[in-house]
Amino acid sequence: MAGRYEIEREIGHGGMATVYLAGDVKHHRQVAVKVLRPDLTAALGPERFLREIEIAANLTHPHILPLYDSGEADGFLYYVMPYIEGDTLRERIAKEGELPVAEAVRIIREVVDALAFAHSHGVVHRDIKPDNVMLSGRHAMVTDFGVAKAISEATGRNQLTTAGVALGTPAYMSPEQATADPHVDHRSDIYAVGAMAYELLTGRAPFTGATPQAVLAAHVTEQAEPVSKHRDHVSAELDAVVMKCLEKKPADRWQSADELLPQLEALLTPSGGMTPATTRPLTALATTRRNWLKVALSVTGVVLLVWLATNVIGGDQLTVTVLSNRQVTRASGLEIDPAISPDGREVAYVAGPLGRTKVFLQDTEGRNPFPLSADVEGSHRGTTWTPDGRRIVFTQELGARNRVVTVSRTGGQVEAFTTGHTSRLAISPDNEWIVQLGITLISLSSIAGDSTIVLTDRPGFLVHSPAWSPDGAFIAYVENNPNWTTTRQLGNAAPSQIRVIPARGGEPVQIAGGGSMNVSPVWLPDGRHLLFISDREGSRDIYLQPVSSSGVNAGDAIRVTTGVGAHSLSISSDGRTVAYSAFSFSRNIFKLPIPASGSISIAEAIALTRGNQVTEASAVSRDGQWLAFSTDLEGSFHLYRMPTTGGDPERLTSDPGGDFNPSWSPNGDELAFHSLRTGNRDIFTIDISTRIIRQVTSDVHHDWNPDWSRLGDTITFMSERDERPDGSLVVYTTNRESSTGDWSEPRPVSAAGNPARRSPDGRHIAFQSNTGSDVQVMSADGSNRRILLTAQEVDQTAFVSVHWSVDGTRLYALAANEGQASMWSIPVDDGVPELVVEFDDPELAVVWPYFSHDGENFYLNIARFESDIWVMELEY
Repeated sequence: MAGRYEIEREIGHGGMATVYLAGDVKHHRQVAVKVLRPDLTAALGPERFLREIEIAANLTHPHILPLYDSGEADGFLYYVMPYIEGDTLRERIAKEGELPVAEAVRIIREVVDALAFAHSHGVVHRDIKPDNVMLSGRHAMVTDFGVAKAISEATGRNQLTTAGVALGTPAYMSPEQATADPHVDHRSDIYAVGAMAYELLTGRAPFTGATPQAVLAAHVTEQAEPVSKHRDHVSAELDAVVMKCLEKKPADRWQSADELLPQLEALLTPSGGMTPATTRPLTALATTRRNWLKVALSVTGVVLLVWLATNVIGGDQLTVTVLSNRQVTRASGLEIDPAISPDGREVAYVAGPLGRTKVFLQDTEGRNPFPLSADVEGSHRGTTWTPDGRRIVFTQELGARNRVVTVSRTGGQVEAFTTGHTSRLAISPDNEWIVQLGITLISLSSIAGDSTIVLTDRPGFLVHSPAWSPDGAFIAYVENNPNWTTTRQLGNAAPSQIRVIPARGGEPVQIAGGGSMNVSPVWLPDGRHLLFISDREGSRDIYLQPVSSSGVNAGDAIRVTTGVGAHSLSISSDGRTVAYSAFSFSRNIFKLPIPASGSISIAEAIALTRGNQVTEASAVSRDGQWLAFSTDLEGSFHLYRMPTTGGDPERLTSDPGGDFNPSWSPNGDELAFHSLRTGNRDIFTIDISTRIIRQVTSDVHHDWNPDWSRLGDTITFMSERDERPDGSLVVYTTNRESSTGDWSEPRPVSAAGNPARRSPDGRHIAFQSNTGSDVQVMSADGSNRRILLTAQEVDQTAFVSVHWSVDGTRLYALAANEGQASMWSIPVDDGVPELVVEFDDPELAVVWPYFSHDGENFYLNIARFESDIWVMELEY
């Protein structure tokens, strides 16, 4: 295999094959090479095996792990698949035992979705089990499709082979497999799904025995105990679905994966097929007709009654029925920004690679996807509907020429929606006004473009995601963490607050806040309740917040869903249909050589960290031996270090508040970082050997992004203290006389952009401007400020991070243009800026702006995204 694959190490073995991690030499990617056992290879006919496995190679589906390659090498048979960074379902069960019901149902549904596709192409798996299901992000991917079939056909057997390999695994084999029935068909996979679902829900297989033969005999002769006997919270409907899969006779089971699939989808409500144990009081939802509204959260007959307390307006009580919760898009990659049509029949959304997304439209049953903007220039985000439901409005991202456009729901030419407005919109119910959110003011602009009304000049910090109440009385919006929605830093996790302001003007009132992320508010039809997304209880879920008639908080928020991983919401005008994007991503650190001359492709980057984690900013020790970074590998964001050559990361901090943005002291004995452990961002240091942590700043305003000078006596950081009217942050410094001395009271240097980096000789500070439009440098005292390079000069929207070269003669600057990035080398004195890294691989998306380097290599955060659109049908 030399010249094609570079074998790195063994990563697993099973009854049929040994698995190796390898590098694909031609495509510069990691793969998993499965080599069949030598004794099995000797018993097979290689030509027939390779012919049969080729059929499986043509299966392309979001929940099927594809087959890249197969062949024979030196008498060994092998096949090649993508290397997935994540656990198998077997490893997940080994760690946790039984899974949460909702998650178990979701995983099984995705496996059945894959089977439905494979069966429609004439491929039966024959070995469905947790070992053959990979968990990538929040999705399941079935592996080894066609392998058992290929071995069976190649040996002419359908039972235990002479090589001693079971074609199927005893714990999951159907009775017809166990008895070597020659008529095994797709319904054998249905049985295996039932056995696997049984184990996910109960933590045990449906049949056990002292030997494999005893287990096989049990499949043929014994009846499995009901799932509910081992887990009483499983609903009767879910129990019945699983037990029907486990019927002895194929004719008594679900007759196809297509028949089973809607049964599982009906169970994918927020309760996930669980029998409710408690009810909660809520404020009732009042409609304009003020009739009694009755709701029940239903899972195909399992009804969760949520009794609501006294109505704000009329004292009525309310129940809410969730009739279904279904996935309507399934393509790999990004499908985000859902917008339900006012009549609830269609959903618009954007899909595609980051920075190249286009608008699509399909019905809310998940059928008939239709591209609306495929031929329109730029990347498209932020879909919304006009109130009449005839047109869709979205942002056309064109760098400095961003504009808001509209297109008919039937397609056609896009038109400018309004002039002078380039951000995502909220349109008034009368279709006359749009909300204008700025850094220091909130205003209304007429769609005609001839009038502007200032609602408040209260300085805000990065406001976004406006939502106009149905009666036009209030506007809800989010303050802080706009990067949760932006292309350059999509999915950034940081605290944010939901506020409400009267549409006629007045002071904004906080509705949801604290140290958690609260985003994507939408109004229910009464204008007295908000749905929004929060991570306040861990996972990102949907919450209901009552709002009084005067626009203030009217009670505690109630959690509506569990574990859906929502990113953004949309609701129909009658409140009966809610669409949300279920979003997950991982971000890992990659290493890329700094070219001596010219530029290098991002495709040359090599992963240093792997797995389902989100890494933040990194820093290289001055001796080049250690890389420090923050990641959520073990829940909250903590600081870790690892050798720059790779290896297992070592955790340095453990506070649940979250620690970020490390910076090394010159001698490598300490790290400075900022943390939310005090409730807001403050600067801290940690001694690497003793793990002693010292607090450096304690202001009520946020301090973050410390930069430890190479002389070791100064830490430079950004602060919201003395924030300027234009929203600019202020550079502060603090000093100490010795490594054991106290840090001085911080003093301001100058307003500047973020982050601020001190030069190696300590004489200058570099930064990008507040808007990112240019890279600047100034003296350490804030004087002699000058622009080195503008984003426009390099055809980018903004610079997002800068670093000094080791010798201090130039700056490395990362620029971005709505998902399209580039890295530049900028001489500080004389010379021409040079492109050093080309981000020419759409599969490698650098979305987190901070990077680091050691003079020889860049260390970059590269993200992988996955999101799908789901629709919940409600009844009042």
